[in-house]
Amino acid sequence: MVSISSLVLADDEEDQDEQDFGDEPQEQENETQEPEDNETEEEIEIMNNSLGAEIRLLQLEKALLKNILKGNMAVEVIKGLGYNTSELEDILDDMEALLEEVKTANTTSNESVQIFVELKREAKNYTRQFRETVKELLDDVKINEIRATIREMVNGELQNYSKRIQNRIRHFNRNQLYRLYGIIGETNNSFINEYMNGNITLNQTKLQICKMINQMTKEKKYDVFSEIKEENIKGKIHAKYSAENGHGKGKGNGRNK
Repeated sequence: MVSISSLVLADDEEDQDEQDFGDEPQEQENETQEPEDNETEEEIEIMNNSLGAEIRLLQLEKALLKNILKGNMAVEVIKGLGYNTSELEDILDDMEALLEEVKTANTTSNESVQIFVELKREAKNYTRQFRETVKELLDDVKINEIRATIREMVNGELQNYSKRIQNRIRHFNRNQLYRLYGIIGETNNSFINEYMNGNITLNQTKLQICKMINQMTKEKKYDVFSEIKEENIKGKIHAKYSAENGHGKGKGNGRNK
C-alpha cells in the first residue's frame, strides 16, 4: 500500500513534556546535541502557520508549567527535610519568568519558529539545572520517593492544557487533510468529520486516504505523490533553516552555577 507519511500532520499524541527534575538526561553533556536538534526540526515542521505555532507554544507552556508545579512541590518536601533550597527557588523564579514569555509569544510573527526554538532551549536548560541541583542534595532513593508523591497531584492540574492542545491539533490536521484531498481531487467530508469528533483516529483517516490513492491510475498516483513530496521538501528546508537560525539567539543557557 502506498504511504502518505510525507504529509506533515500533527501527532495525536500531543505531549512534549520537558524532563522531570529527577529524570536522567537523555544524553551526556559532552555528547553531540544532534538528536535534540533533529527532534526540534521535526516539531517545527508544522509551524508554517499560526495554528501550528500555537500548538507548539501551548505544548511548551504546558511542559514548563508541569515542571514548575513539580519543582515547587519538590522544594517544599526538600525544605521539610532541612535542606537549603534557595538555589532551587532561584531556578524556579527564572522558569516562571520564562513561562510568561512563552504565554505572550506572538504566534503570528514571522519569527515564531526562532522564538519557539530559543524558548524551548532555555526551558530545557533550566530543567537540567534544577535536576542537577536536586541530585547534589539528595540520593536517588529519596528523589524517586518525592517524584512518586507529586506525580498524580500535578497531572490533574494540566488536564485543561491537554484538551486545548488536542483541539488545536485536530483543527490543524483537518486543514492539512483538506489540502491533501485538494491534491487528490476529491474530498471525503464524512471521514474528516469523524476524525474531528474523535470517532476515528488520525491513522484510520490516513488509511482511508491510502486506499483512495491506491485505486488511482499509475500516472495519477505519480502526480499526487510528486506534489506531496515537493511540499514536504519545502517544509523540511524551512524547518532546518529556522532551527539553525534559532541557535544561539536566546538570552543564554540559564543561570550560572
